[in-house]
Order: sequence, then C-alpha cells, then structure tokens
Amino acid sequence: MGYREHKRTLFGRGERDFRWRGGDVSRLEGLSDAVFALALTLIVVSLEVPRTYADMVEAFVQIPVFLVCFALLFLVWHAHFQFHRRYGLEDPWTIFLNAVLLFVVLLYVYPLKFLFSLLYNYLVLRRGPYVRDASGDELIEGGERLPILDMAENMQPLMIVYSVGFTLLWLLLALMTRHAGKRADGLELDARERELTRLTIINHMIPVTFGIASIAFALLGGVWVGVSGMIYMFLGVAHTVHGRRTVKAMKPLRPE
Repeated sequence: MGYREHKRTLFGRGERDFRWRGGDVSRLEGLSDAVFALALTLIVVSLEVPRTYADMVEAFVQIPVFLVCFALLFLVWHAHFQFHRRYGLEDPWTIFLNAVLLFVVLLYVYPLKFLFSLLYNYLVLRRGPYVRDASGDELIEGGERLPILDMAENMQPLMIVYSVGFTLLWLLLALMTRHAGKRADGLELDARERELTRLTIINHMIPVTFGIASIAFALLGGVWVGVSGMIYMFLGVAHTVHGRRTVKAMKPLRPE
C-alpha cells in the first residue's frame, strides 16, 4: 500500500487492512444509531428536569457514572459501526442478529447505569447504599433509612443480570462477524481481511468469556459475588495482549 492510499484510509473511508464494502447509511444502520442514541439519552438524563440548584449540582456530581456508561456503550456502537462498514451485509440473519442486539442494548441500559451509580456513590462518594435526596440527605421512612438494595441479597441477581446483558452484546457482535466470515468468498475478502475477521471474532469473544466467568462466580454466591465484578478489571489486559498479537499476525500479510 502506497503512502497516498494509506493516507486516504487514515483520513477518509476504510481501514489500512480492510476495504469497506458498506455504502451509504442504510435504514438498518439508521435505526441502530437511533436506538444507541436513545440508550445514551436514558443514561445521561433523568425523567425530570432539575427543579432546584441542588438537583442541578447532583446531576454534575454524577457525571463520572455517565462517562463510564457512555464509554461502554460507545465501544459496542463502534464494533457495530465497524461491522456494517466492513461487510455491508443486510441479509435476513444479519438483520435478525442486529434486531436482537438493539433489544439487548435497550434492556442493558438500566442495570448498567444502576450498577455503576451504586458503586460510584457507595465506594467513591462514600454515601452508603441508601437512598438520598438531591441535597445528599438520607431519606427516612418509618424511622429507618431506605436501602437502595440489600447488599447480601440483591447484589447477586444484579451482577447476574448485568453480566448476562454484557455477554449477550458481545456474543451477538461475534456471531455477526462470524456470519460475515462464512461469506468471505461472496464478499471477496482477501487474505488480510479474512485474517482480520478471524481476529475480530476472537476480540469480541474475550468479553464474552469474562462475562460467562462473572456469571459463574455470581451463581456461587457469598464472597464470589464480589469476585464476579472484580474480574472485569482484567479485561483491559486481555484486550491489550490480543491487540499486540493482532499487530504481529497482520504484519507479514501487509504488502511492502
């Protein structure tokens, strides 16, 4: 690949090792973008506009929760965008998997925001697992503080629901990419594109593996519920290792 062609892939359409086959944004992609936009809206806003100054301040205090949730959903959106740009597939199986993916995205928003909001307020802001008003005061009902959830009883199902949603998102993306790989001849994928497709499937299966492991630990209950959440801390390490292997695998396939 010459310098000019490489420059076009960096600042225009396509990738260095993959020729984009997707054309203009289709109705399927348009619907998908609308669903992702709705999911992001559900994360950043509440059902009511802040009515007091304290409400507004609290909205800004919760910005880190939005940033984490935004980053996770953006990674899913980018993988989805990359799939459609690379392969341009809109056959019945792709449409079905895409529809299931969008359904899971909308359901995943709620446990995603709830879990990270709980962790942020409990571990970072040290507010404790209790319901508070916009001023930060604990709400009292019947002389007792209102718990957000019972850590001993509710954390296990919460982690299971979160991990199931997380696993399904990346599994569906892996299945979509695998389907494209099976149609390599029809799509006229060259050696680099076939190898990058295989490596992308592995890349999507890494979070699937972590999600399944998290579900297994959560099902054990007790202290293992905490382990089910902590294993996600090593997800970045796994992706870094795979990223280096991808660079190494693609290098001999690139023309001089």
